[in-house]
Amino acid sequence: MTLDELLLEWSYRSEKGYPSLDSPSDIRILKSILEKLNLPTDTILDGIGEDEEEEKTYSNKDGKPGITGLEPGLDGDEETPEEPETPEEPQNTTGGSTVYDEVIRKHLGLSKDQPIPKSKHNYPFPGSGGATFNIQVKSNDMKIWKDLWELTPPKAGKTTGGTKGSGFGEISLYWLYQHSESGVDVKDTRGSDDPDLSFDGLGVEVKAYPKHTGKQGLGRFGTDTENLKMLGVIFGINALSKQFIGAPEGGGRAPKDVNPLTWDGGNLTDAMEEVVKFSDIDIDQLADIYDIFAQIKSNLEFLDEKLGSYSTAEEGARKMSLQFLKPKIERKPGPGGFLVNVLDNGDCRFWQINYQRVLDNKDSIKYIKASQASMLVDFEELFG
Repeated sequence: MTLDELLLEWSYRSEKGYPSLDSPSDIRILKSILEKLNLPTDTILDGIGEDEEEEKTYSNKDGKPGITGLEPGLDGDEETPEEPETPEEPQNTTGGSTVYDEVIRKHLGLSKDQPIPKSKHNYPFPGSGGATFNIQVKSNDMKIWKDLWELTPPKAGKTTGGTKGSGFGEISLYWLYQHSESGVDVKDTRGSDDPDLSFDGLGVEVKAYPKHTGKQGLGRFGTDTENLKMLGVIFGINALSKQFIGAPEGGGRAPKDVNPLTWDGGNLTDAMEEVVKFSDIDIDQLADIYDIFAQIKSNLEFLDEKLGSYSTAEEGARKMSLQFLKPKIERKPGPGGFLVNVLDNGDCRFWQINYQRVLDNKDSIKYIKASQASMLVDFEELFG
């Protein structure tokens, strides 16, 4: 990080939008930044303290707030600096994302000194105690919303160029809340196992599908090894039972092949029917004779340990579907967080994650499927 970038970060996070050496909170923010950069924090802060009488915060000659190491007049200019003029646009909010703000400024043709225009309206965010909700971007905020729609932030460590990890509408949503009087601090928290944004510390994972209904991609699940093992047990027992059924009478096609990476709710429920049948059989004696039954017994015990009790195949399938969703959602957006689908017309649907809704909805299994290790979910039916 260069000195300019450090000062820019300090400015964004400071209480007034620019740092003051007379402000204890601004000094604490600087200390936090220095510690993250592994710089000699105490030495630098001690140096600031020694020069405290000489270091002052004052306006630059263009009327913009700034910081400098010189008193007015020590650079050969004896005039007292003018008080900063009230800008036509409101000053930026504190917090936020330095990278996203830089991308917005560059796209809108603004210098670092110019404030990013604020949205004209406030938009609600209920926080952790809230529930699923909608917002509609107002007409006089739509110009900037659409203007920022296709912007993507640069990759980590870069200042230009987008990253495929960010979809349409993410920066639009960031601007709508962060650069407004909505009272929400929005940060960029992108990462392989992190949500796209943070709203007051709650994760918000942003999608930009063309509609809010129907099965949509939630991501891949190939790294969730425990879930794969559970699905392997379920569909493995199902496949074994099919071997005893044989080919359909009169020829015809064999039952459609399913596996742990590709299935729908009906397939999972059917497979759980076979699991229930095996669970009702006393296989201890067979396990003593045949190794395969000893393995089946061990696998069934593993499945029971993870899913808990269930009395029907449908109930077991619902429990498995929730287990299937949890690892992904626990990472993105995280506990109590929100999935949001944004449309370019400004229609945004926020779903707060509520696991109990999945268990209570007897039809929930219909709205979850897997396709070649990709997770497809109908957010509205599960969390709406």
